[in-house]
Amino acid sequence: DSPQNLAGMPPLPSPFLSPSTMAVYSLTGFSLVSLLSFGYLSWDWMKPDLVAKVSGDPAGKPRLPPAFSRPPHIIFILTDDQGYHDVGYHGSDIQTPTLDRLAAEGVKLENYYIQPICTPSRSQLITGR
Repeated sequence: DSPQNLAGMPPLPSPFLSPSTMAVYSLTGFSLVSLLSFGYLSWDWMKPDLVAKVSGDPAGKPRLPPAFSRPPHIIFILTDDQGYHDVGYHGSDIQTPTLDRLAAEGVKLENYYIQPICTPSRSQLITGR
């Protein structure tokens, strides 16, 4: 029986790069994406002892607020190289009926700033930071 993280998933395998090798790579421009690939940054960054301090639960299990009996269903769609007029609900000639319906029934982010490359957005989504 292997240990599991908070999401019930088995932990990532131990990284195979030494800290000194990683330092050399970071000084020479080795990217955050590479760190994600090698498993140095992952979804299981929140350890049970940190959860216990934050939630006040000595067992280290996160607790949902009383108003939520179960977690909400969230669908987050992140696209790459999509212009403002590339979806039907913004008046495009391109037909996107499913996205149009999702936009009509859900929440749209209409005012935001992004980087010219996708690495910052992707790393924030993956790490939650």
